[in-house]
Amino acid sequence: MARHCTEANLVEKAVGYWLKAGQLALGRMALPEAIAHLNCGLAIVHKLDQSPQRDGLELQVRGALGTAWWARKGWMAEEMVDALKPALKIAKASGQPGAIIQVLWGLWVYYLIRGRVRESVPLAEEALRVAQEGDDEDLLVARVIAAATHFWHGELTEAVKQGDAILALYDERKHWHIADQFNHDPKTIVGIYGQHCLWILGYPDQALDIARSKDEHARWRNHPFDLGFALTQGAHIYDYLGDATALRVRAEEAERLGAERGLPTFEIMGQALQGVALVRAGNYDRAVPVLRAAIERWHSTGARFWGRYIRGVLAEALARSGKVEQSLEVCDDVLAEIEQPECRERWHYAELLRLRGWILSVKGDVRAAEQSYGTSLEWARQQQAKSWELRAAMSLARLWRDQGKVQQARELLAPVYGWFTEGLHTRDLKEAKTLLEELAA
Repeated sequence: MARHCTEANLVEKAVGYWLKAGQLALGRMALPEAIAHLNCGLAIVHKLDQSPQRDGLELQVRGALGTAWWARKGWMAEEMVDALKPALKIAKASGQPGAIIQVLWGLWVYYLIRGRVRESVPLAEEALRVAQEGDDEDLLVARVIAAATHFWHGELTEAVKQGDAILALYDERKHWHIADQFNHDPKTIVGIYGQHCLWILGYPDQALDIARSKDEHARWRNHPFDLGFALTQGAHIYDYLGDATALRVRAEEAERLGAERGLPTFEIMGQALQGVALVRAGNYDRAVPVLRAAIERWHSTGARFWGRYIRGVLAEALARSGKVEQSLEVCDDVLAEIEQPECRERWHYAELLRLRGWILSVKGDVRAAEQSYGTSLEWARQQQAKSWELRAAMSLARLWRDQGKVQQARELLAPVYGWFTEGLHTRDLKEAKTLLEELAA
């Protein structure tokens, strides 16, 4: 019908049919087909006389096209920005909060994924302001943007608050369609960032519970992009816990999903996490080329966020395989990027500083190592990041123990370990208990 109407010069009907065809293809994740249909509609919409109806059609076509390109090529697709930038003016002129937020989401995620975390903040703040004039769904989506922004900035308690607010608004049946519009389901997003935040804040059992619940929900929702994100960004709890097998299983599934559904983002992320799993299993020499290849592919897409964490793991693998100078160079490069004003990706900043301290201690530069551990502790305490604080305290306690400062080491580590009320069976807390017993002997 779209083709027939186009040939008959029934432009308004044709655009409507191209839009419907594109939306149906997008719902099936038939992405090349969706993009083709929507581009056909966009190519002729300018033939219509200027009117609110014409603007509304163009806005819908551009919004759906942005979502399709985002799924097809990942969050950093230039084509997504090309589709959405002209739509922002139209959306604001329409005064429709939902339309404005959809465009802001696409532009926000583009800057975020390219590692320009600070530049994404004004877009997140604008989405929240606009949502106050809309309905519950508008507020739900705006809070998803806010939760993610707080997380990447390392504002962990604020991210948790936004997540709680999302769950209070969320209705599975009512909000089923959001994943089709934004490629992410809000409840899945809460689980993904929640498992990060809760573990970092010192609640490993709660983090594992929400991670498992998130996987169950993502599989039930069964949106390929949403599930791929759950299997990758949402699998970090197994990295934190040192569960190499669980991490590898999810990484392999994500890579298969990406290959089968034409979603290269998750092929790359799956490959990277398989490298992380090799590190956690102690296979450092095997891990290095896997991680390097994944990082190169990730950077080739224009993405920078998340890759900085993977590069930190690469630095660890290099040091453990005897390449200490290369390791320090990688770690310093990542820290330098994070410290740039336009970046400020802080969620794992304390752990990177601790890692740098450990590499320096391996190199034999004890004084510099102690300074880096101290800075890591300061950042962890500022963020209330108890799990990062525990790791930094253990590293510094070992350094002091080796210098004969046993009492000082014990006084540093004991209160941090004593703060924890759950997860005492996990790797980090078991190591901390063993170290305290050694210091008390």
